Amino acid sequence: MHLDTSTDPQVGYRPPGTLDAGSALQRYRGPFGKRHAAHLARRAGFGATPAEVDALVARGLDGALDAYLHPAEAEAALPEYPDAAVLYDNKKKYQATKLWYLERMLRTKHPLAEKMTLFWHGHFATSMAKVPPQLMVQQIDLFRARALGNFRALLLAVSQDPAMLIWLDNRFNVAAHPNENYAREIMELFALGLGNYSEDDVKAAARAFTGWMLDKNARFVYNEKAHDQGLKTFLGRTGPFNGEDVVAVIVEQPVHQRFICRKLLEYFVYSDPEPELVDGLAAVYALSGYDVAKTVGTILRSNVFFSPRAYRALPKSPVEFAIGTLRYLGFTAVPDDMPYWLSRMGQDILQPPSVKGWDGGPLWISTATLLARFNLVNKLVGSPALALTPDSLVAAAGGMNAENVLETIVAGALQDDVTSDVRQTLRDFLDSKNAAVPVPLGPENYQTKIRGALALALNLPANQLA
Repeated sequence: MHLDTSTDPQVGYRPPGTLDAGSALQRYRGPFGKRHAAHLARRAGFGATPAEVDALVARGLDGALDAYLHPAEAEAALPEYPDAAVLYDNKKKYQATKLWYLERMLRTKHPLAEKMTLFWHGHFATSMAKVPPQLMVQQIDLFRARALGNFRALLLAVSQDPAMLIWLDNRFNVAAHPNENYAREIMELFALGLGNYSEDDVKAAARAFTGWMLDKNARFVYNEKAHDQGLKTFLGRTGPFNGEDVVAVIVEQPVHQRFICRKLLEYFVYSDPEPELVDGLAAVYALSGYDVAKTVGTILRSNVFFSPRAYRALPKSPVEFAIGTLRYLGFTAVPDDMPYWLSRMGQDILQPPSVKGWDGGPLWISTATLLARFNLVNKLVGSPALALTPDSLVAAAGGMNAENVLETIVAGALQDDVTSDVRQTLRDFLDSKNAAVPVPLGPENYQTKIRGALALALNLPANQLA
């Protein structure tokens, strides 16, 4: 199965046809060029610069995948979390916490781990609307440390995480008065899906999680006196279960294995994956012992990942769009107002709208959010912090030639995923051919024209798709 380049690349979605479940998850053996490498970089990270795409192509598919799954390069010197003076300033602490997280995404040398950290943040959605910022940071660090590890271990760690204990009130869960909030959401939202458990299962799980609380320093503590020691029947099993037992029983359920694999396929491949594709990946996940790295690795090296249907088929989330744009434009730091722009685009980072997280998908794109994306791009392209300057583009193009400059922008930003009509529109813009008095690209106007063409390219529909 080869990546189709014969159809209009700006369309993105192709009809799925009939899926060959036997080969969909087999290793992709086709060509691995710039479009394939850029596709991998968008899905397994936050995009790549033209130089980084070339480096991935030079590695070949196996080498490129290894660089994402097993990075040899040391992690970047990531920003320290804001000091106490900032944390106790109510006007600054939320903004500073969001910038801390965004800086890590921009500067990371381990993009797949950071991309999975973002996935888990949306999956186990907690918010600074209720959780202190420093505990949100602790949770993000937990996600990063376990991003590609064992899901059972991750689910157990999240169940004991202070941010989650506060967010879903399990810190108040005691034998005398069981609190069902976390017991319900661990099944409905985190591991099984709605309709795959009963109300009796919720009550039993709530009893199992009793005594999982916080001490006065907001650290997890098991309070044996508050724990219900009695027998519980949960998902068909009976015993004197505690929370760890509940987690173990959950991940053994075939419905859990399909649930989490469906979410991973929707995150990395395309929406509404075929049932047989979900079942195939669930078998990989179960046989691996719930190993996230092996499961994600199977996706990233598969035929279906490099299929025409998967190419530019997922709307970029605001965070993906913003961080990818910053990386391509060569920014070395996240602008201070980026949390504002993300909120306008529909993703208030570290403050998801509900315990369900962000709905995402096509709902990322609306008239209002697209306008915010366009305005952000225009602002970034005009910024003095821009590293991909008109001068650097002219140098990369080999001179002040409109055609060569255009090809440099289109190839670098979009891997040539534009129609001939759009390419002509961009060319006309650079040469002012639609103006009453055409003015060719030259020393007196190249700064304005190239920045304008760059903004137009980054605002094209193709760049809204991962």
